[in-house]
Amino acid sequence: MSNPSRVIRSSNVLLLLTGYQMHWFDAKQQRYRISLPGVVNVFVLACVYAGCFAQHFQPSALLKTLQDVSPFLYGLTRLQLLLSIKVFSYAIYASVRAVGVASALTASLPLKSPPGHRHVKKELFAYGLLCSTFVVLLCFGLYIGYELEFKLPPLKDIMVGSALFVPHLVLAGALRFYCIFAWLARERLQQLQAEVDELLTIGQMRTEMQLVAGASSVSIAATPSTVDSLLSQCEQLQQLAANFGNFFDSLEHSLLLLLGINANCLLFGLYAFVYYSSTWYVLFDDRRQRIFYAGNASIYACIGCDYLCLLLAQTLLEQQVGIASNDLRDIWHGSKPKKQNNWNSGFKLVWLFFLQSIQFSERLSTALGQRTVLPKRMRRIAKDMRAILSNCFRFKFLSIWRFDVANFALLQLLQLLIIALIVIYHYLDDAIQLTNERFDSNNDE
Repeated sequence: MSNPSRVIRSSNVLLLLTGYQMHWFDAKQQRYRISLPGVVNVFVLACVYAGCFAQHFQPSALLKTLQDVSPFLYGLTRLQLLLSIKVFSYAIYASVRAVGVASALTASLPLKSPPGHRHVKKELFAYGLLCSTFVVLLCFGLYIGYELEFKLPPLKDIMVGSALFVPHLVLAGALRFYCIFAWLARERLQQLQAEVDELLTIGQMRTEMQLVAGASSVSIAATPSTVDSLLSQCEQLQQLAANFGNFFDSLEHSLLLLLGINANCLLFGLYAFVYYSSTWYVLFDDRRQRIFYAGNASIYACIGCDYLCLLLAQTLLEQQVGIASNDLRDIWHGSKPKKQNNWNSGFKLVWLFFLQSIQFSERLSTALGQRTVLPKRMRRIAKDMRAILSNCFRFKFLSIWRFDVANFALLQLLQLLIIALIVIYHYLDDAIQLTNERFDSNNDE
């Protein structure tokens, strides 16, 4: 049996261990409550981070070598350190704020699903969204450990790296927190769509029967109970939209900070890769070269795991909208919807809840297009629900940039373009300086 509360509890345990949350999810009351172990864990993690942070201002052979080899990379490291201390502090504050809003969201969600193989696959997919980055990171860590013969580097070097990594790990919890609750919201939207679809079908059938039987069959028209049920679904949709909108608002700054710190990591990784592949590799033996390439690749792999579902969403969104439109057309023509044989049936956009809102909106638009089928009051409620789906689920970062798959993909492309231009500029500038030095040396001779 698939149990959404089990998914929330699993994400809660993971986020507690990574230091993003200090609250424990109470499944009975469907709310987050402050947890003493969580507070102690965050305090210990903060102390460890403070010690690692201080190592960046102590004599270190690693940092001295980095500064001598590339002042630009050393500057990026300092920038990452500056961002990290702000990120670590803000992530804790934002987590406390987010769990309060999440409690209001979980209180309005049915956290139990009926048994079935399909629900189990959805739950496994949710676990994949939650743990995929850690699995990739573990694989790279094991490979690097193997190349190092499982011998730990010097403690100072570990602490220098931890000062850069720990805040990133904590802040990435915001992304996983958002994914899980978007998955829950998508499940709730699917339930509401099924319930509304049933009510609209009942209203359609009764109105058609009334038109066929004549004006004398007034009792066949939509009953008050049907209209009240549809109105109740509209209120629940409004509540879901308001709660998830508040949840997004509580996390938007964390997601933006994560985008910024990821961009700095990508710039560091790409710059180091270009220079290492062209010149620095001669300073290392084969084993350390493999270690470098594995560590460098882990940057792109881990960040890519966080963004993979958004990139996949664009294709699945268009496909799912087409499937939903065909099914609804079959329903309104009185035939049974054709069974879809999709290769991605187990990987439908589980956490991208706005996919379900688009299907929901499409269903309402189809119903509203049948002007002689639905009673006027039901049509008004359906219009209200369509307006909620069209307006309340359109989130924006800082009330400026709309958050959807297309805009997110464009932002990533823009970031990669800027990073590539910076790396090319520095590489060409260094090449020009090297050429000038050679000319000056030849003139002196």
